[in-house]
Amino acid sequence: MNNDLLLLAGGLVVLFALSLALRSRMLIVTTGALLAIALAMLVPNLSGTAARAPENAERFLRVATFNMWGKGEVHIEKVEAFLAETSPDVVVLEEIRWKHEAFLRQMREAYPHQTGKHGLVILSKYPVVEKSRLDRPGQPYWQSLIVTWARIDVNGREVDVVGAHMSRPFYPSQQKNDFENLTKFIGSLPGPVIVAGDFNAAPWTQKVQRFSAATDLRRFNTFSPTWPARWRVFPLVPVLPIDNVFVSPQLSKIDLTVGRRLESDHLPVIADIALVD
Repeated sequence: MNNDLLLLAGGLVVLFALSLALRSRMLIVTTGALLAIALAMLVPNLSGTAARAPENAERFLRVATFNMWGKGEVHIEKVEAFLAETSPDVVVLEEIRWKHEAFLRQMREAYPHQTGKHGLVILSKYPVVEKSRLDRPGQPYWQSLIVTWARIDVNGREVDVVGAHMSRPFYPSQQKNDFENLTKFIGSLPGPVIVAGDFNAAPWTQKVQRFSAATDLRRFNTFSPTWPARWRVFPLVPVLPIDNVFVSPQLSKIDLTVGRRLESDHLPVIADIALVD
């Protein structure tokens, strides 16, 4: 099962509607049957959503994740304005490059606790008590990073924050290994655990479903598309929810918001998280 399954189902819905409009019995039967098959494949793979927090639950953390693949000063200015407006407690940034050094320095006023400098970076308003990273074996430094990890102290409660960036699906073997290594890494953490980032895979894919089942982590984003938001200078309509936030059972979901365009090919994701009593 791949990231195109939801697109296929959506296309079949359109074709089925056209068949009804044309009143073609053969087309209605054919597209209806194909749509039923697509939905039968899609629905069983939508398990694993995060538990809803009770009404009026107190927010424990606001976590944002965003892929920084963009160019120019306008891009940086929009990211800075977005973070100032939404004020997340923790930010996971993917595709951080050396050109972003000045941006990270400027962020230290709002986020004095930073983990990582290249590739994956975690910004936190709360102290970091421990940190580490996970790399692909045999890869050069600038493309080996899979995970940046920070254990933060939230008013006396320690939380493991994992920033993740999985390989693209064009390299299926490497992406499979990335998910397996991420799964093992999560298993070494005591929790509560928050995993946020660019998974390069939709929630209904087998890799994401296996990851969720093996780690007992539950996702915030199922149907809110985040990619592709642009191609070069041309804005696009996002169709796939590949940017996500996962939490362990000690945490629950208050809300998930997909932010506005920030001159990147991804849209930002903001998760409001509650602590389960």
